[in-house]
Amino acid sequence: MSFLSVVKHTTSKSLASALLGTLLVADIGLGLTAATAGLSLSSSQVWADDDVNPALWKLTDADSEIWLFGTVHALEKGLDWRTDKINNAFDAATTFYMEAPVNEATPESMAPMMQEYGINHSGKPFYEDLSPQGRDYFLKTLKSLGISKSAVKNFAPMRPWLAAVTLATFQMQAKGIDPEAGVDKVLWDAAKAEGKKLRYLETLDQQFSIFGNLSPQEDLDFFEGSVQQLVEDTDMLDQLFSFWKKGEIDDLANLMNASFGDDEKMKSALLTNRNLNWAYQIDSMMKGSGKIFIAVGAGHLGGDKSVQHFLKQQGYEAVRQ
Repeated sequence: MSFLSVVKHTTSKSLASALLGTLLVADIGLGLTAATAGLSLSSSQVWADDDVNPALWKLTDADSEIWLFGTVHALEKGLDWRTDKINNAFDAATTFYMEAPVNEATPESMAPMMQEYGINHSGKPFYEDLSPQGRDYFLKTLKSLGISKSAVKNFAPMRPWLAAVTLATFQMQAKGIDPEAGVDKVLWDAAKAEGKKLRYLETLDQQFSIFGNLSPQEDLDFFEGSVQQLVEDTDMLDQLFSFWKKGEIDDLANLMNASFGDDEKMKSALLTNRNLNWAYQIDSMMKGSGKIFIAVGAGHLGGDKSVQHFLKQQGYEAVRQ
């Protein structure tokens, strides 16, 4: 899909699925994980890697088994990441949870949320309010993507956060990553095919509102920080993939946390508050019964305020598998 067509059709299927990774935002550590790109099980070129060991945890009680699997929403094609332990846990579960109903989203269902949260209603293009440094990083990002300076005007209908997410999507595509596929989507498709119950931890509106409720200045700050990272931290995705593949969750969490800098408000919105909410939901699941497989961004399962941290406060011990 060309640059102009993506910008013009901001509720297209491709960008729609990308935007639903607000998640996804924290999970890549950029504060703007726009893409939900990844691996398709139908790929004809699957290659093995002896170092692949994505992080998986398990909680149990007398009548419940819950697995927590840390995903990434962008991944090099062809990697065979489904280890035996992941397959065994997934096969045993009768219910599958992911962050939000990305796979049920359509341009039609997303249009009202895009209109409310992503479109610039001020009548003034946001880039006119960028700092000189912010505008410089914006133009450098466009140049790195092979986009003409004259295309700046195509971002006028967008709020800053949406523009940042769009640019991150383009960078993913430039690296050859397909935003139509992803680890979560692979598992969702498999769960659906196997007749598992499909559940979600958040609604689409909740995910969009994380960015939609930013103040004008917070929105601009988010954009400026995002384009700076797109220019200066070009190897961050490679680092993330490496940590995720090897199950080095502490290193992944450190990378992610560093990307927030001193912005505790954004960190709380994207990580801490969501982790706490999910822990409460998992507590309710544990008080019931059954076998459940939960797939969320790996960034939520590492660090000092991870999902497991809040579960421990509620008396649960998530055991690394």
